[in-house]
Amino acid sequence: MKERACIYCGTTEDLSVSDIIPDALTNAKIRNPNVCRVAHNNKFSDMFEDKIIKSMALITNELDIKSSKGKKYASYPARITIDETEYAENISSDVELFSGKRIISTEDGKRKLGPMEEIRKFKEATDKNITIVDVNQIEIEKRVTLKLDVFFSNEMHRLMAKIAYEWYCLHNNITDRLDDFDSIIDFITTGNGSDPVELISNKEVYARFEQLSDFGSHTILSYIGLDDSVNIIVSFFGIAMYNIRLLPHPIDQCKYNAVYQMVTIDAKREQFCFYSMADLYKNLKTAFRKVCDLGGMDVIAPKNMDDTSLQLQMMYVNCYKMFQNDLMCVMEPTPQVLALLEQRMLNTLQTSALTVRGLKRFVKEHKEYLNTGLGLNPNGSNKKSIFMFYILFLVGKSEGTWQGLENVNDFIKETFGTDTINVSDELSKQLLLEMLETEGYFETIKAGAVAIENWKYE
Repeated sequence: MKERACIYCGTTEDLSVSDIIPDALTNAKIRNPNVCRVAHNNKFSDMFEDKIIKSMALITNELDIKSSKGKKYASYPARITIDETEYAENISSDVELFSGKRIISTEDGKRKLGPMEEIRKFKEATDKNITIVDVNQIEIEKRVTLKLDVFFSNEMHRLMAKIAYEWYCLHNNITDRLDDFDSIIDFITTGNGSDPVELISNKEVYARFEQLSDFGSHTILSYIGLDDSVNIIVSFFGIAMYNIRLLPHPIDQCKYNAVYQMVTIDAKREQFCFYSMADLYKNLKTAFRKVCDLGGMDVIAPKNMDDTSLQLQMMYVNCYKMFQNDLMCVMEPTPQVLALLEQRMLNTLQTSALTVRGLKRFVKEHKEYLNTGLGLNPNGSNKKSIFMFYILFLVGKSEGTWQGLENVNDFIKETFGTDTINVSDELSKQLLLEMLETEGYFETIKAGAVAIENWKYE
């Protein structure tokens, strides 16, 4: 058997395991063990990965994704308006604003906000220029700038090319450098040469993926183009989708060209792997059995009811011609594409998908606040925070009958008809009012927090 080597340079020395999707951008590990440590795996972080990780900090934060290498969630720049004064801060959680001895400042540094004992330590502080503010009773507004140019950057394109190349090699058991990949290797390692990455702009493609992909997930698939080229589609958090032209034609060493994989924010995976579209189609034809005849029509059902990939296989088959003909790819931003990306970013930030990881994080971050017994801010405007407090409220109301996330999700589906909730201003106000009007609501929230601390991860 030939010795394993780096798929970028062919060296057999100091091989390491590469996170195909960088660790800080996913809770699910997909790894290629054939990348040399120093020349490529380590250097890719400085070359392009770090910029994308920092640019995606708000998204990963909202989706409760944290690098295993760091103790905290990624921080992002935000402008906080409190009592008509704007403060500029880097935060990883809203709770950080008022935790411990933290002092936040306006951009010019002339006004500061923090615990009274800390504010009095400034030599300029006097009783005349200190104002007491009860942050639990006033409206707090947070504004974050969405920078969409990162989706068209050279760094993003190199990351997408790296994901596509390492993923395709992994599923085809490529354990050495092949000359056929010279072009994409050159682009990934230097940023020069022919750029194989384009952003998909067809809204119908996004909609099709959204129907079967979990909220916030990454989806990767391969297909053969009309010109016989090997292509990879990467759906990045479901926000932006890219087509990567990997090879001008299939090669003998890579047998699998109908491959699909989805990794979710709670680290689950769905996938299938076939040689070709014809092979996949053949599998689908044998995967179902006739149940009965209904008015001259055959009613069929899966032979294996536990095969959750069948729905994904059917989506792949139904969308194949769209992959080949109608992705509407672009290299440069247009007003229409920017509007599409902005809306998808906003949808991600305004939608709440529940995971045990996220609930436990919320409880941990708010534990000090919960212990104060102050109650909820009736003027609160943080929609996601209100929604999470409402989940704690529901768990507390269950008085121990809800033992895990499944109970919460069943309630959400029954009440809202969906797994994910777009928390509008109206819904947020409704949930806040319901809690405030319930006698002993804050004790109920605290009871829910205690219960969630004892839940086990999925």
